[in-house]
Amino acid sequence: MSVLLIAIGNSLRRDDGAGHRVVELLAPPPEIAVRDVFQLTPELAEDLAGAQTVVFIDASVAAAEVMIEPVEAAAGSTPMSHSLAPPEVVALARVLFGFEGRAWLCHVPGTDFDDGEGLSDIAEANARSAAERLRALLWI
Repeated sequence: MSVLLIAIGNSLRRDDGAGHRVVELLAPPPEIAVRDVFQLTPELAEDLAGAQTVVFIDASVAAAEVMIEPVEAAAGSTPMSHSLAPPEVVALARVLFGFEGRAWLCHVPGTDFDDGEGLSDIAEANARSAAERLRALLWI
């Protein structure tokens, strides 16, 4: 596996499911691995081991626009919870499984994180923008 996409979020919390929508819009070919998760957990570190490129895709309340930024392993990180941030997963993958690839975090802005299904118009537009930007980054 050379590329791994990790969509993070809860699609039953409206815009929180934006990462899953981005992967749906990308319609990645079979050689691209996809993981759909509610949150990042230590177990995901092993999935990173065989990838050259990993992209975490997550909804954001803080970002004003779609952003794709590199993820560096968290220095001295000792994750002790069931939920991690991308730098902590990358750190675990490097230490435990020898991950040497690149990692990216794609922020997909949203505005409605209430209970319910479907994205707000803003999150849908941002998911489409994120899919286009990731398509260019990953050459798919």
